[in-house]
Amino acid sequence: MVTENPVYLKVEYSESVYSKKNILSAEMSLIKIAKVIKKYKLLRQEEFILRMQIYKLIKETNAMIKKTKSTFPYIKVPERQKIDEMQIKEKRKAIEDNKDLERQLQEIQEKLRELENNSNQ
Repeated sequence: MVTENPVYLKVEYSESVYSKKNILSAEMSLIKIAKVIKKYKLLRQEEFILRMQIYKLIKETNAMIKKTKSTFPYIKVPERQKIDEMQIKEKRKAIEDNKDLERQLQEIQEKLRELENNSNQ
């Protein structure tokens, strides 16, 4: 059988006090870390609860939007009317383009007159 031989060390009082202080400060640090971890877990739980509430609210809002949309009257526009509206829009655009061209033509004519007046003087 193997017998154990205990080993003894002589430690000075100042060294033992220093060691105890280090051990206590390490314990204090571990306790602080444990508190921070607990607080973090609580915050994560709160975040999860808030996320679930937001999800539920978004779901309810979407349902309300769908319900509101379903109550709106749906008017079917005849194809002929759509074509007429498109033609009207095209005509308006063409008129606006013509007005723009006419304005540009007038500006060029005014510049030519000014040049003629300056060359005559």
